[in-house]
Amino acid sequence: MILHDGETTDGALLERLGDWADAEAWGEFVRRYDPTIRRHVGRYRFAPDSAEDLCQRIWVELAGRMRGYRCEPGGRFRAWLGRLCRSRAVDHWRRERRESERRAGPLPDPGPADDAADVARDEQGPGRPALLREADRVQRAVRARVDARTWEAFWRVAVEDERVGDAAEALGLSYAAAFAAQKRVRRMLREEAARAGVGPRP
Repeated sequence: MILHDGETTDGALLERLGDWADAEAWGEFVRRYDPTIRRHVGRYRFAPDSAEDLCQRIWVELAGRMRGYRCEPGGRFRAWLGRLCRSRAVDHWRRERRESERRAGPLPDPGPADDAADVARDEQGPGRPALLREADRVQRAVRARVDARTWEAFWRVAVEDERVGDAAEALGLSYAAAFAAQKRVRRMLREEAARAGVGPRP
């Protein structure tokens, strides 16, 4: 049975996923959320094989993340899952773009076909691809200057909208260290963008 968007998230089910041996819980989790993941991935212009690969990558990541998941009152698992799918879709597209550029040139921006805001950005003119490349360069420059956990703390909190405490626990950091790490990366990105002329002055 396909889960409808109106169906509420089962917090008890999510917390059972901490036990990998609970095959019933994992089977139900896949039944409920695989259509949701495929719907999010389907909004992007990936070839069928590429979309399937992305869905599998997301499930592999979820298998690790859900072991430590705790459903809190007021938490919005579906919203978090949607952000995760979007983030991984962008990562996937960037990998494909790099591979394509090595072979035959850049891929078009794959923004969601039904996202009016993304369509509007696509229509802003020929300067947009250059701006995207410069934004990628800014991220790479900053990422090269920090350790992996510092970058991951920033990514989880700033991009995936994860709570600082949850990110700290997942990364083996104190709350203060995780908070400081993501703030530091934000500041470094602003400074690097300002030097590159692609963002406001810090």
